[in-house]
Amino acid sequence: MKKLLVTLFTITFSLMLFAQEKIYTDANLDVQFTVEERTDEVNDVFYEYYSFEVSNISQNQVSFIPVFTYVTETGDQRSSANHDENNIIQLAPGETIKGNLTDQRTLTLFKQFTIGNSGKRAANSTYTIKTLIINYQ
Repeated sequence: MKKLLVTLFTITFSLMLFAQEKIYTDANLDVQFTVEERTDEVNDVFYEYYSFEVSNISQNQVSFIPVFTYVTETGDQRSSANHDENNIIQLAPGETIKGNLTDQRTLTLFKQFTIGNSGKRAANSTYTIKTLIINYQ
């Protein structure tokens, strides 16, 4: 039984590690993303979003604005440069920051609605991340 639990834990942990995808790296920054889920049972809105994790791999403080290019379900190409929240992010050497929906929205991007309690999706909108450009400040 103990071996079974250890094996199950190892497989689960390995899948979580591989769920992160690297999207960008240069001499200063390493950027990867995961797909997170958001559930709002009260309003029956369930969706997935990209959460970007940025690590300063240099020995210097880095200031930047990330610009994500993505494609909608209809094939339209859009950019996060047009969003309201494009704050400058500053990272100390070795510091890592991860996007979330409360205080790090600049490092998140909507992906798609999922099926809610009603058995329906709130909408058929889908965004696919295409590229990331780092504008150093």
